[in-house]
Formats: sequence, C-alpha cells, structure tokens
Amino acid sequence: MITIIVYGQRRRETESFGELVKDLFAYLSEEELKLYCFTTTDMVNKYLAEGMLLDMACVRVRGQEDIALLHQIRGQYAQSEFLLIADASISPMEYLTPSVRAASLLLYPYEAKQKEQVFRAFLKSCLYGRAQAAAAEKGLFVVENREGATAIPYSQIYYIEVRERKIFIRLKNKEYSKYDSMEHILEQLPDQFVRCHRSYAFNMQHLERVRLSENAVYLEHGLIVPLSRSYKPAVKELLHHQEAAGRQ
Repeated sequence: MITIIVYGQRRRETESFGELVKDLFAYLSEEELKLYCFTTTDMVNKYLAEGMLLDMACVRVRGQEDIALLHQIRGQYAQSEFLLIADASISPMEYLTPSVRAASLLLYPYEAKQKEQVFRAFLKSCLYGRAQAAAAEKGLFVVENREGATAIPYSQIYYIEVRERKIFIRLKNKEYSKYDSMEHILEQLPDQFVRCHRSYAFNMQHLERVRLSENAVYLEHGLIVPLSRSYKPAVKELLHHQEAAGRQ
C-alpha cells in the first residue's frame, strides 16, 4: 500500500490534483493507494499528529505558511517524496532547499498537459524507486524499459555492458537493455559485481578465471569480457583477497 497526501488551499484545484493522482496511479501501479486531499494546514497537522504513514506528498506552495508546512512534513517524514506546485512569484530559494528535498516541481500558472506530464514523471520515478528498493531486498534487479519492468535475480546476471549509449544486462542466453550509466547501475548492485573495463562489469559468482596476459575475464558458459589496463590492478587485488580468504 502507498499513501499520498495532496494539499492546497483551493478546493477545486486540490481535488483535480487528487483525481489526476488516482488516474495515473491506477495506470502505473497495481499496489493499493491511500489518498488524502487536504485544503487547510490544520487538516494536515491533524494527519501528522496521528503519525500516519506517508510515501509521497503533492503540496501547493503559495506563501510562507505553506513553506513552513513543507518543513514540518519533511521533519516527520525524512524518506517521503515531494512534488511541489509553486507560484512563480515565490523565489525557488524558499523551497528548493536541502531541508525540503523536493523531487519534482510544477510552476503556476501551468497548462493541463504540463501538469499531467509532471505528475506522471513524479509518480513513475517514485514507484520505480520503491520497486528497486523492494527488489534489492529480495536479491533482484529491476530493468524498466519500453517493454515494461522485469525483475532479474542477481545470480542470473553474468555481466553488465555499456553499448550504443545504453546499458545491457547479460544473462546466460539473453540480455536486457535500458538507458542508464554504468556508475548508476553499479550503485544499485551488490559488491559481487566488479568493474573490469570502462564499459564492463562482471558478476564474481560466474567467474572462472582471469587471464592477465590476455586482458580478459573468463566467465561460465564461455562468456568473456575485456579487462582494461586501468582496472587490472583492482581486479588483481580482489583475486588476491579471495585467494587469501580461501586459505583461511
């Protein structure tokens, strides 16, 4: 279940935000949604006082009272994601701060198409982040592309490759692709994935041998990835540590 609050002092506008969230959420996720729409700070404060769960908040920012409310919500919910709908008359320095940590921003006045685009991107990003975190706890890596989302066990990944400005996740007899960077991918993967080249990282679970003289890493089932000069010392040191640990 995911809990979202929508706050704004104008009832019709706030209700329209809530309807948009419900419609987009139903399209993007199969999880259960709990949605609350508030039109006064007192209503939000009552919610906060009850210590309810909160995953995301869409907050209409029109003045200092709303900015103070943002800080109050953030102080209680450090991990929640914020989408702000802010008046252009308010300086972004008031709300785009480390203490607020807004994930997305929609400036007023806005067009209906722009509103939908911003809300969609916000929900999609937040839901994907939650899916990645949940999958990581289960030893899974989520690949999301035009074909949809696929959860792949870490143990089935042989290596990661950067090619044609995309990331390719290689399994034994199949590969998946997505737009991302090697640095960002490795941040999401456990330490068993070792970078051996600017464009490659391999899974130690499938390692057969490293041929330093050939600048090559041999994996199970005949798969081979290159070992570049710049990454050779780190891979060599890792192998020494493994050998020492195996002798103990």
